[in-house]
Amino acid sequence: MKAIQIEVDEELLEAINRDEEVQALGISEFFRATAKSFLKRKAERAIKKQYERAYGDSRAREAFEREVREWIDEQVWPE
Repeated sequence: MKAIQIEVDEELLEAINRDEEVQALGISEFFRATAKSFLKRKAERAIKKQYERAYGDSRAREAFEREVREWIDEQVWPE
């Protein structure tokens, strides 16, 4: 790991330090977890936008639905 220096206004830092979960984790782990969560949400939003672009086009959606209808009767469900 690499140490970094950040600036946080005092009011925010006090609120963070009062939180019981932060106290249990420690401030460094809190910031690591927060950064990971931010990056994960950002990646999920990018994927969602890709899906919206791909299936937002009515022609692409119709083609997908047509393909699904063709295969729906091929499903085999165990009893």
